[in-house]
Amino acid sequence: MKRLTFALSALLLTAYVAHAQTPPPGGPPRGGPPFERIAQALNLDDNQKPEVKRILEEQRAKHEAEREKFRASGTRPTPEQMQAQMQADDAALLEQLKGVLRTDQLDKWKQLQEQRRQRMKQMGPPPDGAPPAQK
Repeated sequence: MKRLTFALSALLLTAYVAHAQTPPPGGPPRGGPPFERIAQALNLDDNQKPEVKRILEEQRAKHEAEREKFRASGTRPTPEQMQAQMQADDAALLEQLKGVLRTDQLDKWKQLQEQRRQRMKQMGPPPDGAPPAQK
């Protein structure tokens, strides 16, 4: 009876450890809130959704390419360079969205972006001399 109890306990412990080490499916979320949440917040209609999604995906791909460029070179942009690039990217994105969104939706987009910036400011800058983020 003791052997059976021991074997069952060992089996349950092994199953528990194996389950605890299994990563969630799909990996960690990347790059902001899911599109449907944005679509709902902006009250996008069915004609606007594919256009806005395409614009946001193009922007995300551009940012990924820039990050890869810096990773490959082993350099890191200065905070001033990052801020200037972010402002230029935001202005370009806003111009693209102006062709798709109504005025009230653009105002809501600006509000959501400002909230995102405030959250980013609360996180603070990375420590000095921090190496570039690794995959």
